[in-house]
Amino acid sequence: MVNQTEQKEGLKIVREFNAPIALVFEAFSSAEAFAQWWGPVGMPVTVKSMDFRNGGKLHYKMEGHGQVMWGMFRYVNIEEPHLIEFVNSFSDEAGNLCKAPFPIEFPMEILNKMKLAEKNGITTLTIQGYPINPTEEQAATYFSMFENMSQGFNGTFDQLENYLKIKNDK
Repeated sequence: MVNQTEQKEGLKIVREFNAPIALVFEAFSSAEAFAQWWGPVGMPVTVKSMDFRNGGKLHYKMEGHGQVMWGMFRYVNIEEPHLIEFVNSFSDEAGNLCKAPFPIEFPMEILNKMKLAEKNGITTLTIQGYPINPTEEQAATYFSMFENMSQGFNGTFDQLENYLKIKNDK
């Protein structure tokens, strides 16, 4: 059960990386880097297009486990290297907004605010997400899935951690 504070704050994940802020920011801002770590384990990502700027868009494909899913980020506000705000959604192959490819009523769009801060070579990433204009059913689904979404993000951030370790060791 999600409490009132969690509903106000949305999904919030805080993660530390043993890497400089510039390297963590680059992992989000470069199509080549992003494709190496984003998404669920076992679902490699192909970036179809990336226009990393305020008002720009990222369109990508994830495939694995016999499934193909398309996703999209619309960049709202980027302040290098401390902030990336984006609207995340599922899409079709042409880049059109579409419903989640699984049989639940999930919000069409999620606004994510990601902050980065560095201290002594350790970068703290804080990401907080909220559904945009969800129906009651979509909001209920979103707020009931915090544990699953946290596991998914942490699996993705484990992959980011491995990517950063390889890059940082070079």
